[in-house]
Amino acid sequence: MLKFRYSMQGILNLKYRLEDQAKGIFAAAKQKYEEEVEKLTTLNQEKTLYEENLRKLMLGSLDFHEIQAVKTGIIAKEDAIKKQSRVVMRAEHEMQAASERLKELMVDRKMHETLKDKAFENYLLEMSGEEKKETDELVSYRFNNRQE
Repeated sequence: MLKFRYSMQGILNLKYRLEDQAKGIFAAAKQKYEEEVEKLTTLNQEKTLYEENLRKLMLGSLDFHEIQAVKTGIIAKEDAIKKQSRVVMRAEHEMQAASERLKELMVDRKMHETLKDKAFENYLLEMSGEEKKETDELVSYRFNNRQE
């Protein structure tokens, strides 16, 4: 019996490697996105602290220099939040693009695996047919030898 050999195994192996690379790229993009979201969360928390500090300053004795410094800090945090929001959106877009690429490669790899499975099924059918043919020949040979 001949051993099954898939003629496009090299292509399938390449598809596996491309998918592994895409998984790595997606993981890196996802990690970057999560880091950027964390930075944005930190900036929002810092802005909230500045706002609470401003409320406390407004309730206590009025120190205009300190109040102005806190307001300036709030404005700076708002600017940083806007910039970080754009960075987060860019990172999310990159993560989604990597995810789409990974999905495409997975579908392509799965298609090649299906082709390999069908080729193997055809191989098994051919081998079964050949075995059946050999068995029939053997039986007819023995039958003919008995009659002689």
